[in-house]
Amino acid sequence: MPARAQQLLQLSSWLTGFSAFELSGTGMLDAYLEMLDASLPQNLVDELLACHGDDEIMDDPKLGPLARNIIVMWYSGTWTTLPDAWSSSYDAKDKGPSGVISGAAYQASLQWVAAGAHPAGAQQQGFGAWGLRPARPAQ
Repeated sequence: MPARAQQLLQLSSWLTGFSAFELSGTGMLDAYLEMLDASLPQNLVDELLACHGDDEIMDDPKLGPLARNIIVMWYSGTWTTLPDAWSSSYDAKDKGPSGVISGAAYQASLQWVAAGAHPAGAQQQGFGAWGLRPARPAQ
């Protein structure tokens, strides 16, 4: 695995609370790294990837919004364009469009695992499944 992908995996595991194994299993790591690289200047992405495990990242005015976007990306399969004020403050225009990254990102998003559910409209439940309670995630 390339070093930058490994860094994103470690950072994402720390941010989301899911293991690197679970995140790798979504099959979205490369697509999410491509999304970051297409949306933001490489030096900014590299600075973010170097912050694995830094408890101060969420409070950082520069990197905090990026870290929160990564959390949302993994949980919902979407990218939210960063505000113009942030972009101009750090000379880092966010070129990523807001919205669902791809159908695969929607289906692989962590929200389904966290809720013990399935991606609506993407996987067959089976007859009568609406009458069953969702399974509780292992703790």
